[in-house]
Amino acid sequence: MRKIAAIATTTFREAMRSKVMYSVLFFAAFVIAIAALFGTVTIGDQIRVIKDFGLFSISVFTVGYAIIVGAALLHKELSRKTVYNILAKPVHRSEFILGKFLGMLFTSLVMVVVMGAGLMVFVWLFSGVPDWLLPQAFYFIFLELVVVCAASIFFSSIVVTPLLAGLFTLGVFLAGRSAEYLLHLADKMELTGAIKSLLHAVYWVLPHLHQLSIANSIVYGERLSLQHAIWYSTYAAGYAGVLLCLASIFFRRREFN
Repeated sequence: MRKIAAIATTTFREAMRSKVMYSVLFFAAFVIAIAALFGTVTIGDQIRVIKDFGLFSISVFTVGYAIIVGAALLHKELSRKTVYNILAKPVHRSEFILGKFLGMLFTSLVMVVVMGAGLMVFVWLFSGVPDWLLPQAFYFIFLELVVVCAASIFFSSIVVTPLLAGLFTLGVFLAGRSAEYLLHLADKMELTGAIKSLLHAVYWVLPHLHQLSIANSIVYGERLSLQHAIWYSTYAAGYAGVLLCLASIFFRRREFN
């Protein structure tokens, strides 16, 4: 555990010094400010507009950060040849993978907390009362990041170039957000046989990220049950665990030139 914690801490410190993270935070704050401006000129519920834009920006920017940084995480270690120094020590490659994942995930958590606190302050200033449902949305955004970070590490461990790893991770994220439409498509087109079975198989293989997107429910004041949170926490952890196990297997078999 000490080895994993050391790798995770180093990864987190490098991320905190990264210009990419501060750029993401800046643009997210900018989008939340724009949401507040739109809220003042929008006919309807101003607070709902601010919360909707705010949650959308937090989700998009943190996921974008996880995809960009995660896709290049292992490649950067290889290009700098620092991975040779790390693996030359009594460190298993699975420990290296898990440490990198935890470091990136903790960085993403810090970003969610910082941007979430900013959004809550915005809502408090405009409404006069704090919205205690927003932390539920922040938590589910973090669960989504657990899966995205694991997918990013997975593709980074098997794909040579960061661009391909990033594109594959983005594809999984978009497909996961749209997974529910696969079954709808199969039923609407009245597909049968192998094609319908294939769509069902793809549906169950993809991460069900659409179930983790609860922004609309929170914006309209719907409180989610504890059972719902526990179930999808278990699901996100399990899905990420499978991806990390596969990443460790592929990374152990990978030859370094």
